[in-house]
Amino acid sequence: MENTITQLKNGDHRTYEAVFKSWYAPLCAYACSLLRCMDEAEDTVQKVFCTLWDKRTEIEVQTSLKSYLYKAVHNHCLNRLKHEKVRVTYQSDFLHTSEEAHDSAGSHMAQSELASALNRAVGQLPEQCRNVFELSRIECLTYPEIAERLKISRNTVENHMCKALRLLREKLKEFLE
Repeated sequence: MENTITQLKNGDHRTYEAVFKSWYAPLCAYACSLLRCMDEAEDTVQKVFCTLWDKRTEIEVQTSLKSYLYKAVHNHCLNRLKHEKVRVTYQSDFLHTSEEAHDSAGSHMAQSELASALNRAVGQLPEQCRNVFELSRIECLTYPEIAERLKISRNTVENHMCKALRLLREKLKEFLE
């Protein structure tokens, strides 16, 4: 084990490839058991392996490489789940707030103003954020579908959606209060 870690730290590509081939499938299965989605699990494990390679000179393996990899995957999965929980909570709050604004306004004019403001705000988003937002909210595509269509990673889709929602929240705050 110590030899493997030393070889990794020295940048041995064959050792890295051997570690990847040995642990990729079991780590994906473990991540999938936590995330309940094989696409997300594979993305998470790939990130762990990228980080392992990128930070190979800095890593400190206290027990075994196996334990290190499983702990890294576990932590990445928990971070993803936490992020997803925040996203779902925000989305729920946004829909609830939108419904309250709709109910309290009660007029077609207020709805028209909101629709116009929303269209202007969406139009002012950076191009990639706007594309991701429209594919998600108008075409109702999932993040993996958007990632595939735009040839970007699911994580990039999530980042663009977070940015788009943050910018829209800022631009539409008068309607959300």
